Amino acid sequence: MSFLRPRQKPKKAYPNSDRFGEDGRRLYSAYASADRKQPGKSRKRRHLALILGGSTVAAAVGVLMYLISAG
Repeated sequence: MSFLRPRQKPKKAYPNSDRFGEDGRRLYSAYASADRKQPGKSRKRRHLALILGGSTVAAAVGVLMYLISAG
């Protein structure tokens, strides 16, 4: 069943053309490290956001329960 298989991406005419500038020199080196975010910081930020969001929801539910029981 060929319609269930994902379509193949079209091939570039020059697959490595993005590595070179107009003068033919390399734009980047294979040995130069790429700039990327550190995974630990984003994980800590996500963890903190989950904790703050959960505590906010718990506080809102607590206030609602108090108001319902008081009224």
